[in-house]
Order: sequence, then structure tokens, then C-alpha cells
Amino acid sequence: MIQSFFTTVLNFTFTPFTFRRNIRLLILSIPASLLLTGCVMEGNALCTGEPVMTIETRGGGSEDIAVLPLDPTGNITRLFIRERCNDSSDPECKTGQWRLGSVDISRENTPASTRYAWRPGNNASEDDFEPLGMSLVPGNTPGEGTLFVIDIARPQSVRIWQLDINHGEITHATLAAPNDPQTGTRLTAANSLQAIRNDEGEGFHLTITRFDEYGLLPFRPTPWPALVQINNGMIQPPSTQDFRNANGIIRPCPDCDLVIASYWERRLRFASKESGEIGGYASADLPIRPDNLRLDGERILIAGQRRVDLTALNLLVSPHIPSPSGVYAIDTRSLGPDTVPTLLWEGGWKHGHSVATAVALPGNRLAIGQINTPGILIADCSP
Repeated sequence: MIQSFFTTVLNFTFTPFTFRRNIRLLILSIPASLLLTGCVMEGNALCTGEPVMTIETRGGGSEDIAVLPLDPTGNITRLFIRERCNDSSDPECKTGQWRLGSVDISRENTPASTRYAWRPGNNASEDDFEPLGMSLVPGNTPGEGTLFVIDIARPQSVRIWQLDINHGEITHATLAAPNDPQTGTRLTAANSLQAIRNDEGEGFHLTITRFDEYGLLPFRPTPWPALVQINNGMIQPPSTQDFRNANGIIRPCPDCDLVIASYWERRLRFASKESGEIGGYASADLPIRPDNLRLDGERILIAGQRRVDLTALNLLVSPHIPSPSGVYAIDTRSLGPDTVPTLLWEGGWKHGHSVATAVALPGNRLAIGQINTPGILIADCSP
């Protein structure tokens, strides 16, 4: 009963991305963490809970990770991450500013430090940049692609950056929807996106999820379109459906509808790729609150947190406070309301604090990103 009470109270104000901005929640989260029982590990995970290595980031958590193969064999992979700068002498990024960083990884190497990849203006003059969700569309050759990044630094005027990548380097940046003056306000509360290259090979279709952080409170604006679609730089007419739960998003196959993570419901749902309407359930109940979704062949990787109270403490108080999390997988060919996920990885109390994303790496490995805790965990998995 106590656990149910605190979870209900916290649901009214928490969001997976903005706990740190709501300091009053600390008053609720501290007693909750003291009263609630511990988190039980499921066991029988297919990946080792103890990381085989940790990629040290400069600061902040990497809420999302984008993966780009660099060689034809797929052995060398470049990860694009988000991180806070911590070098006061860096002319491209002041201490405390956000940037995109990158790091190369293969089965054999221990990665070096992350390095600067991009921020608006390519220098420290622009202060308002805060990357969140990312979606990378690979090009025709290794090392080439287009990376889309949600920038939430201006909460009432969210931007989507389109970054061209050649030979593994970001060479050009534009706004993905510069032609629509309403784009910024209509993207308020954007958190994840799925980018797809159009069939004709020119331009991209973007679908962005919007999570209403105060969605359970009365007097919220209605309707609340869960998905915003941008096609070839033009924002599309929104759906009239009122759905405030949408979090991660993925397209399971070229001809499939989209699948979104319904955070508070602990389920996956279908979403129409044409209209953005939210459909039925694509999974059974999940043991985590699902955050970002990533595709790995014919399975969807689902990362998320087990406990709301500990996630709040991890984000509000200290990134070193444990927040047990897990990564699950679901076969794309068996999506439905009764589909039970398979446990891939869980870190218990020791590893993985408020995990938000997991991506597949060569050699049966996972790269696991955390919302607020520096460092990307690399886990070995069974074939």
C-alpha cells in the first residue's frame, strides 16, 4: 500500500527527462526511498551484469547513443553520445555546456577518452544547446550517414538538428524543419525520434514523441498529440488523439507501423506511421518503465528504470545514487498484447543507474547509457 501511494503521488509530476528541474519532488522522493522495499533482480539475464569496460564520459549522462559503422566488416563502430564539457580551456565548449561527443570501439580495444564531435556554431559562443534523443540513418558506405538530434535547450522552441556525417565526422548542420514557424512550439516536450529515409532516396521522414511531464494533472491543454511528423522539412498536420505517455520510438520493419514506449503504462504500443494515431498494445507488462527503444536485427531493445523514487534521487540529488535498471528484448515478429519480453541485462544496485538506452555492438555486446550518471557501460552477451 505504501509503495502504491508514493508511486501514485510521484506519477503526477515525474518525467524520465526533467526530474532535475522539479526540486520540490525531492521532498517526496526521500521518504519514498526510505519506506519502499528493495529491488529484486530477476536473474537469468543473457548479458553479464558486470561491465567488461566502461567508456568514461566527460560529464553528465548519455541519455541516448547513436551507432555508426566505420569499416566494411562492421568491427569498428563510432558512438555518438551526449555529454557535458568539463575543460575550462576548451575553445569549443565551456565547462557545463552540452556537446555531442564521439568514441570509437571494437571488440579488441579499450576506448580512449571521448572527443568533441559537434555543437551549434562549433564553438562555445552558443550557450543554449542540450541534446536529448538521437536517430541516425546510415549512408551507403561505412562512415557516412545523417544524424538527427533533438535540442531541448529552448523548452518552448525545441529544435531538431540534421547533421551530415562523412568519414565519421559531422561536416554540416541544418535545422530539420526550418520552413515552418510553428515547429518550435509544436515540438514542446519532444524527447525521442525515429528518422527514415524517404523511398525516393531524397529527404527524410521524422516522427517525434512528446511526453507531457504534467500529463496526469487537471487543466492540461487538450488534445495532446503524442507524435509530431516532419516530412522533407515540413511539419505535418497533427493527430487529434490525446495521449501523454509516449516515450521511445522505433520502426520494427520497413512495412510496419511504429512502436512506442508507453512510460507509465509499462507497455509498448503501436502507432500509425501515416497518421500518428496511437494503437493497441505491442507487448505485455514490462518489469521496467520503458525509455528509449533501439532496433537490433529482428528484435527491439528496451531500456528503462525499475524504481521511480530511486530514479528521482539519482537525477535530483546525486548521479552516484543507485537506480536499478534493466534492458529487455522483444522479437519484432511476435509483437502483441501478450508478448513477454526477454531479460538481456540488469545491473542491480551496483551497475547502471537510471539506464535510458541500450544499443547493440559488434561481437555480441551492448552499450548502455545512463540518464545522469557519467560513463557508458559495455556488457558481453550470449550469442
